[in-house]
Amino acid sequence: MARRVPCVDLAGEYAEIGPALEEAVLRVLRSGAYVLGPETQAFERELAERVGVRFAVGVASGTDALVLALRAVGVGPGSEVVTSPFSYFATVEAIHIVGARAVYADIEPDGFNLDPESAERAVTARTSALLPVHLFGRCADMAPLCALGDAAGVPVVEDAAQSIDARRAGRAAGAWGAAGCFSFYPSKNLAAAGDAGAVTTEDPEVAEALRLLRSHGSRQRDHHEQIGTNSRLDALQAAVLRAKLPYLESWTRARSELARGYAERLADLPGLELPAAGEDEGLVWNQYAVRCRPEPLRAAVVKELDAAEVEWRHFYPQPIYRQPALGSERLPEGTCPEAERACREVLCLPIHPRLSAADLDRVADAVRRGAGR
Repeated sequence: MARRVPCVDLAGEYAEIGPALEEAVLRVLRSGAYVLGPETQAFERELAERVGVRFAVGVASGTDALVLALRAVGVGPGSEVVTSPFSYFATVEAIHIVGARAVYADIEPDGFNLDPESAERAVTARTSALLPVHLFGRCADMAPLCALGDAAGVPVVEDAAQSIDARRAGRAAGAWGAAGCFSFYPSKNLAAAGDAGAVTTEDPEVAEALRLLRSHGSRQRDHHEQIGTNSRLDALQAAVLRAKLPYLESWTRARSELARGYAERLADLPGLELPAAGEDEGLVWNQYAVRCRPEPLRAAVVKELDAAEVEWRHFYPQPIYRQPALGSERLPEGTCPEAERACREVLCLPIHPRLSAADLDRVADAVRRGAGR
């Protein structure tokens, strides 16, 4: 059997750009500036320019980006935040960490992102923020969501953890709301060598609040203006991200070519719904997420993928509101029917930039066998 086809290939990435990464790390080690400093500041400038906003503030993880962004826009105990139940748990975990309550709106029936009409129905007088998620590398439908936030007088905080460089109507994910939250976890399109994150914003007051919060609420040593935390993007991670940033555009093009390759190979399979985008969208394909209907089809495809030594992922097997960690705040099945349907149907196929044509054929052939073709 040939080597296993992985969903993420960090070893292959290192083989491609290893010298650039090593030089970046050595530059930091030789400098002696390990926490914040010139490397972090340079990455913040480069990220802000790429997203198309005035400010970017580096933090320790994507989860911290969400937590600190919510705090920076004024979300706290007693607040309610309207968000999606179809996301990684960190989206709602951050809401709980700041003492707020998550209110769930359903996702679009023809996609995986927050449905603006469902979000509108979820907004009440207690709503303090909207938290849409740009899932799988696709920017959510932000124009109506931002209009909803404006009408309700509440900020929009974007969870852009999976979607750096994704665009909608010419604007990048992370440039629509009061704050955009990014993760650079190793599985992301732009990956650090560990945990790292950032928040983007146009608002200088939000940017300053974030800088305070990430450094124990302090602008100067031994003077603390508020209760913050320790969540600084360290210089080593910033240097790694800076070394990779010039490659991101070509890696995204490779992902897009692979998505087209999947579409050509899988388009005629009954029961298999492939991801698609509107004319005004630019997807970056953090995942290639298909839907399998009916449920036995998904099981048959998974069986063939396993037999072919192809790694696959199930994002996400249950809506967030069914997670046991929520205790008494868990909600019953049927709360968000479209999200629950997506949980049953979704299957993510490998789509990293180093996937070869032979790998693509191998994955597609396994899917076709599972579908009886």
